[in-house]
Amino acid sequence: MLKLSNLIKTIMKKITLFLFLLAVYSLTCGSVTAQKSSEKIKAEIMETLKQWNNAGKNANLDQIMALYDNTDNIFMAGSDSGEIFKGKDQIKGWLALLLKNNSFSWEMNRIDIDYNGKTAWVFVDGAMIVTNSKGKSRRTPYRFIGVLVNKNGNWKWRLFNGSVPQGH
Repeated sequence: MLKLSNLIKTIMKKITLFLFLLAVYSLTCGSVTAQKSSEKIKAEIMETLKQWNNAGKNANLDQIMALYDNTDNIFMAGSDSGEIFKGKDQIKGWLALLLKNNSFSWEMNRIDIDYNGKTAWVFVDGAMIVTNSKGKSRRTPYRFIGVLVNKNGNWKWRLFNGSVPQGH
């Protein structure tokens, strides 16, 4: 009877050790998978920022508007007084006026990205470069905050708020 009891204790210890190792393995793999997923999502959002920058640099209104969510609840607040626009029509109208004689690009020196499910937010600090139709450029310290939503695997702007840091 003593041998059977010892055998059962040995088996229970091995099962406990196996379950412990399985739990550690699961947590480790889950963490690696989550990290890869996080890196993938951040790379997708970085690609959206790159597309945004290229579309602005090329003054391509259609490309810029394609990066916005397809809803009337999108919102853009620029850095100047009165630059508050809601909905695709208002934003497109304002951007059309801006892009008529200028292109815009950004030096993105600091980029912070976070997300929760299908919603992401970005903070970008750097400079905005405005180039007029004659090729003359003006560089201004600039930062923006954006909220993006994932629609069918693509990150779309839902909110853009730009500002010129005080003191510049």
